[in-house]
Amino acid sequence: MAGIGIITNPNSKLNIKKPTRGLLLGYIVGQFGNLEITNSVDDLGRVAQLFKQQSIEILAINGGDGTISRTLTAFIRAYGAKDLPKVLVLRGGTINMLADNLGIRGTPEEILVRMLECQSGLRPKEIRSLATLSVGGQAGFLFGNGLIARYLEEFYRQKSGPAGAIMLILKIYFKWVFTPAKYRALVCEESYRVAFDGQDSPTASKSLAMMISTVEKAPLGFRVFPEASSDLGRFQYLSLEMSPSSLPWRLVFAFLRNRSGRFFGKVSRTAATAVIAAESGRQFYTLDGELFTAPAGRLAVGVGPVVQFVVV
Repeated sequence: MAGIGIITNPNSKLNIKKPTRGLLLGYIVGQFGNLEITNSVDDLGRVAQLFKQQSIEILAINGGDGTISRTLTAFIRAYGAKDLPKVLVLRGGTINMLADNLGIRGTPEEILVRMLECQSGLRPKEIRSLATLSVGGQAGFLFGNGLIARYLEEFYRQKSGPAGAIMLILKIYFKWVFTPAKYRALVCEESYRVAFDGQDSPTASKSLAMMISTVEKAPLGFRVFPEASSDLGRFQYLSLEMSPSSLPWRLVFAFLRNRSGRFFGKVSRTAATAVIAAESGRQFYTLDGELFTAPAGRLAVGVGPVVQFVVV
């Protein structure tokens, strides 16, 4: 029986709260696998080469969505696009967006035990394929710029969890009513040129935020991208092209219809590639919860390798 390779990120918020989790996962997998603790991107590259040499069958990742993104990036570089091991998400993060999209529930320990039962033939397992996004040399599943990135920056500053994420949304609405200046500092329009599938860039358009996804659900379980997983060769793109003052009331109506086209200031379409250029020369963005700045404000986004996930 081919082994399970476990990567655990000791710096994720949940793992910091439970520092013995890595040892416990290693104890559970026992002789059927190998556990490696990674503290840096260099560690991920080393472990990717090690697991490739060991010919692991399952790569289990204990960390948040950012850890999964960085781990898959390292493994794609080590393995190539077609020879990746199957991936098991252990729900070791705060938000666990990818696990929610896959329908994986339970603690990391419970998920790993179920996986071992599957390997022993005691329980069936499901394999689901998801395409990755390739953004600035990184692999991931959900991209966002503008308001989305600024919101996450503020969320990390407060160091809260899912309940805190909802409270922050309510605080933004509160600022809209009572402190408009603070609201406009967070919710502001930016000018972009976006070229899809190799076409010429149109005239610049203003957007509060752009999002690109290959998974249907955004964090907190909202099904924002219903067309994202219908074609493994394409992603779903959304742009909020409305004024800052109208966002709080238009946003709810905009997502009442989740189809391609323009509706209440929300622009939606599918594509295989996009080149996003910020007219300001600076583009602040997020990929799976990690924050980045695009060089010279220009960013190429495309569909990356397809990854097979084990759902137990």
